[in-house]
Amino acid sequence: CEEDPLYIYLKNDYFHHPYYQKGYMSAQDEGSYKIVEFVDPLPNERILDCCAAPGTKSLAMAERMNNQGWIDALDLHEHRVELIEKDAKRLGVNIIHTKAQDASNYVSDSMYDRILCDVPCSGYGVLSRKPDIKLRMVSQDMDTLIPLQYAILSHVSKFLKPKGILVYSTCTMNKKENEKQIQNFLKEHLDFEWVDECTIFASEKQDGFYMAKLMRK
Repeated sequence: CEEDPLYIYLKNDYFHHPYYQKGYMSAQDEGSYKIVEFVDPLPNERILDCCAAPGTKSLAMAERMNNQGWIDALDLHEHRVELIEKDAKRLGVNIIHTKAQDASNYVSDSMYDRILCDVPCSGYGVLSRKPDIKLRMVSQDMDTLIPLQYAILSHVSKFLKPKGILVYSTCTMNKKENEKQIQNFLKEHLDFEWVDECTIFASEKQDGFYMAKLMRK
């Protein structure tokens, strides 16, 4: 994974920093931001972020696009969509268009240059921040999560332009949710090809993530 220099904020209460309140900055985990770099959105492109809330990746993509283009940001829950809208307003971003929508049955009249498919997952890459995951997660959850991840990935892939880029990402290290999902997808979608992948292991600096980049032939 390539690295861009970021400003590291070492204090806790960045919400009250004047730069944050004035919309001069946003906060994001370093590993999460690397997913945005991996997507590599460009100005004037049309982007779909299909599991977007709380919106940090959508907003980071809009910033990298110089607020030029179009981003459809979906989330299943209305109250989480409002989080994206609130932060977009704070940052002065107006290219993000939110929808309370289940990505697995999303319908679009438009085709996209890039799609970010950051799916719900077991979350084993963020255990340092959310240790309660160990207590809540049971093996039966995988029976629901893995088919849901594949359903979202398979469905939204239909809206990608030829030569467009689709990035599938999770915040877990589980190969069944990561590499095996991509392998299964490519077996069943011959119009897609593998471009790249990256695994970021959790550390004191960042959470853990997996990401795979696919291109429509």
